[in-house]
Amino acid sequence: MAPNQHDLERIRQQIVLANIQELIQKMTHRCFDVCIAMPGLELRSTEHDCLANCMDRFMDSVQVVSCQYFRRRRRHQQIRLTRSSASIASPPASASTFIPKPPATTASEPVPSASNEEKVK
Repeated sequence: MAPNQHDLERIRQQIVLANIQELIQKMTHRCFDVCIAMPGLELRSTEHDCLANCMDRFMDSVQVVSCQYFRRRRRHQQIRLTRSSASIASPPASASTFIPKPPATTASEPVPSASNEEKVK
């Protein structure tokens, strides 16, 4: 049984949620390791500032990478579409490219050679 649109949308939402959870987990581990020297009951102001700055930079980095990824993906898809539409629109190479063949020589015509050319001069 094929999934319907509702099922596909629910799967997409679950994937998005899983990606967000993974992003938060990575950001938490990274920033905690960088900013918290000795875990205690409360955050010191320097740790709080460090965490806020680290999380901002992490999210900025994710945004830059995501934008660049989707820009490249879009460009790659456009190139692929252009190539496929060009190959559909153009006739086969054998029909559009005409390369004339040299005339065939017959037995009565001498084939030019270095010695024959010298004789003619």
